[in-house]
Amino acid sequence: MQMLWLAFDDFAGKGIGIGIILKFLWYSTLMATPQALPIGVLLSSIMTLGSLSENYEFAATKSAGISLPRIVRPLVFLVLIFSLINFLFLNNVYPYAVLKQLNLRANIKKKQPALALVPGSFNTELPNYQIKFDEKYGENKNLLKKVLIYDLSSRKGNNKILTAEKGEIISEEGSRYMTLILKDGYYFEHHKKAGRSFKDRNKMPASHAFFDEYQINIDISSLDGGDLDTIKYSRNFNMLSLGQLKDTIPSIKSNYDSFIANRAKSLFLTIETNTLHAYPDSLKNPNLSQDILTNFDLDKKMKL
Repeated sequence: MQMLWLAFDDFAGKGIGIGIILKFLWYSTLMATPQALPIGVLLSSIMTLGSLSENYEFAATKSAGISLPRIVRPLVFLVLIFSLINFLFLNNVYPYAVLKQLNLRANIKKKQPALALVPGSFNTELPNYQIKFDEKYGENKNLLKKVLIYDLSSRKGNNKILTAEKGEIISEEGSRYMTLILKDGYYFEHHKKAGRSFKDRNKMPASHAFFDEYQINIDISSLDGGDLDTIKYSRNFNMLSLGQLKDTIPSIKSNYDSFIANRAKSLFLTIETNTLHAYPDSLKNPNLSQDILTNFDLDKKMKL
């Protein structure tokens, strides 16, 4: 259940059925099993051995001539069997569960982004926009109150800001656009151009205006989650078994070697090492002999 609560923001307002939630919990359970198994074995062993010691069972077995290693031997074999099972689980079941769960979570997060807007905080799921509002109401939960929008489509920061008393979201099934209609609002845009100094940018003009109605069309085609079982991410290291990881090592090493070679070439060109001059070592005394003792007088030679 803790995993469900951690992912609650991705489920809220998406119209996700109980079947999808149970499937998500099933994959999460498979992911948690390899971590829970060692802890479960450890705690159960401590409780079992503690109970035997508390009830003087060890003393009774010792008096019967059974040594402690013989008592613990079945536990050792059981731990080895569990270790083998856990390894096979991690190598086969765990990558499959991670693959399905992460893709399911990503598809759920992209499903119906208009309905996923949460009141009281900035919503960053919509591309090029950050939206905040106080309340979402209406029969279809598509009406907004006290809307604040940062338009980041210009890629120059939050220079364009819109506020409105009311807003309405219009989104049709299968459409690549979501329309946001703002009413009774205020528009402000600070005009900036690249290549200007900070002082010049502060002197550049800004435009602002009040409006009765303002319409924004937001392209949400990149957020089309499609089928919830669609596999879009499959190369994460957690999704690969040992054999698959072994197959990816040569390509990763090749990419890494290429990256290092490019960095070395870039560094060589940046610092212009070909123009550096080789100066003689100023700390080296040319009058010193290679035979160390000949550099000292007789008295110091004797001490040495």
